[in-house]
Amino acid sequence: MEAQTSVTPETVTPETVQNFLRTELIDLGVEEDMITVDTKIDALDIDSLDVADLMVSVKTAFGVVIPRAELAEVSIGGLVDRILAENAG
Repeated sequence: MEAQTSVTPETVTPETVQNFLRTELIDLGVEEDMITVDTKIDALDIDSLDVADLMVSVKTAFGVVIPRAELAEVSIGGLVDRILAENAG
């Protein structure tokens, strides 16, 4: 597993979160051209352990916990929005 990107509340922007997710997904083996804001998490070619790893990375970087069950129909853009909303609150 790669070293986590350090983020602070001041650096949490939509671009920061999108870039973080893109990097993490590529590290998990997702083809870069599959990663768009409209792509659903479940449509990516990753298994449940990879999704769990992604959520651990999100928790570590942003302090946001998102249960796997809540990701079923979430797009990458929706995940970005959720991370931003919970990070701001």
